[in-house]
Amino acid sequence: PPGGLGLRFSRPFFSRVADDPYLAWAADRGAGRFLRAPSLWEDAVKMLLTTNCSWAATRGMVVRAIERYGDDGAFPGPEAIARRREAGVAAAIRSGYRTGALLAFARGVASGRIDLAEWESPRLGSGEVRARILAQPGFGPYAAEGLLRLIGRHDFFAIDSWTRMKYRRLHPGRGSAERSIE
Repeated sequence: PPGGLGLRFSRPFFSRVADDPYLAWAADRGAGRFLRAPSLWEDAVKMLLTTNCSWAATRGMVVRAIERYGDDGAFPGPEAIARRREAGVAAAIRSGYRTGALLAFARGVASGRIDLAEWESPRLGSGEVRARILAQPGFGPYAAEGLLRLIGRHDFFAIDSWTRMKYRRLHPGRGSAERSIE
């Protein structure tokens, strides 16, 4: 596995999956951040929570959401979040400005107004799925394109702050990092 800060959090994961016939490759390659969660709901919430913050902050919000609203250590379902008040969720998981978007998303999924199965449907093109994700409050291009990659659609490249910083360091003075990277 690669070195650095992520290794401290990754060792328990790599130890658990090293002998698993389906996940051993992740330990061999030092992968794991972009493995699918058991549900698209969980993947989407994690992507929403990771916007404009560090990986450690995202991890903290996810852990607190599980501790506060999950059932026996499982990630909470949309109903568990949807019935809460904004101030309570913001205080419990410390999600800051993301809280309103999280509640709107949870309420949309819990009510059936947002059908996540459609996002994974092969009958919709990637552009249409991206548009549906972007229509949700709090989901910008990075979150939408990251989710698309998780569901096997690689038509777009999720450009985050690290990618921009690395590009500018390697290619100073090249203008728009977004257009050049794409």
